[in-house]
Amino acid sequence: MHQTSSLDYRPPAAAPATDQAGERAHARAWADRLYAERRRRDAMFPPALFGEPAWDLLLAMFTARERGQAMILCKAYKAAGVSDTTGRRLLDRMEEEGLITRRRAPRSRKMRIVELTDRSIELLVRYLARGA
Repeated sequence: MHQTSSLDYRPPAAAPATDQAGERAHARAWADRLYAERRRRDAMFPPALFGEPAWDLLLAMFTARERGQAMILCKAYKAAGVSDTTGRRLLDRMEEEGLITRRRAPRSRKMRIVELTDRSIELLVRYLARGA
C-alpha cells in the first residue's frame, strides 16, 4: 500500500510555469510545503534528531519575503530552531556566502532585520520552481 505525503505534491495539470511570476508562485508553494513538512516531522520525532537549520531559515525567509513580511533576528532563530548564539554564527556564515544581509529595523534602534540577497532568491526560485 503506497502512502503519500505532502512532498508528493505536484503542481496542477496546467502547463509548467515558464514566466517569472508563475515560477515564483510555484517556488513559494513548495517552500511553504517543505517548511511545514519539516515542522510536522520535528513535532513527531525526538528533538534535535534532524537538523538543517540553514535550509529551514532560507525557506522561512523566502516565504516571509513572498508574503511581504520582514524577518527580524529572533524570528529567524526560531525559524531555524537554533539558539541566539548558534543563530548568529549561522547568519554570519550565510552573510559571508552572500545569501543574506542584515540591517536595522526602520522604527527600532535595537531590532535587526535579516533579508535574502537577490542571489539567494534567484537560487531558491530556480531550485523550488523545479519541484524541489
